[in-house]
Amino acid sequence: MTQWFSIARVLPERLSLNGSSASAEILAATLRHMGHEVSIVDVHGPEDAPGTVDIVTVGSGSTSQIAPAATDLISLVRVFHSWKASGSAWVAVGTGWDLLGEALITAEGETMPGAGVFPSTADHRAGRFSGEVHGLDFRGRPSAGYINQIGTTELLGDAQTLMTLEDAPEGWPTTEGLVAENLFATKVGGPALALNPHWTLDIVTQVLASRGLTAQLGDFHERVGVAARNARTLIDGRLSPRRR
Repeated sequence: MTQWFSIARVLPERLSLNGSSASAEILAATLRHMGHEVSIVDVHGPEDAPGTVDIVTVGSGSTSQIAPAATDLISLVRVFHSWKASGSAWVAVGTGWDLLGEALITAEGETMPGAGVFPSTADHRAGRFSGEVHGLDFRGRPSAGYINQIGTTELLGDAQTLMTLEDAPEGWPTTEGLVAENLFATKVGGPALALNPHWTLDIVTQVLASRGLTAQLGDFHERVGVAARNARTLIDGRLSPRRR
């Protein structure tokens, strides 16, 4: 039976670095190929915000966007907590995740309050790591992508690490991302959900289950899975010399 789903894409003009705002389209395509209808609403302020949404996506941004994005998000905090209380699923990437946590310490040492959606704190004083990564996620599935990450993140409460990295440089954390009830976050930039469609299916399956539905996979999802697996294999091959 066809169902209607709504996705809110937050501050796409500020938080869309390296294609990270594409999470909304990837989730929408996955649902549409299961026979459902999906609308994507870009939310720049409270006036754009629907009363309820099924999924909220937030992308990453450059360091120059941190302060203006934080200012824009202040006006949306009440909306965010209303959405969260209604059971919406949240997907955040990079800087967007940092800003939606409990607090963020900038590279200059200033502490900025976060939106309080994710149980995490970010510290941007630890430098930057950029490069491809490969590893196993919290369910033991091969996962990969490209990280352009500033600083480190501490998980709070019952939040679980999304992924354990095989190729983190010396002195850098070997864990990455966050999963909790209705919450998914990663520092893997670009189309993280396209490279790791098992994460996409986790989120979609959860959203469907909230309505008593199950995920119906077809040829589209199989093709996406094969293409992503091939891409991850190439990343793993490029990184394997580091392990020798």
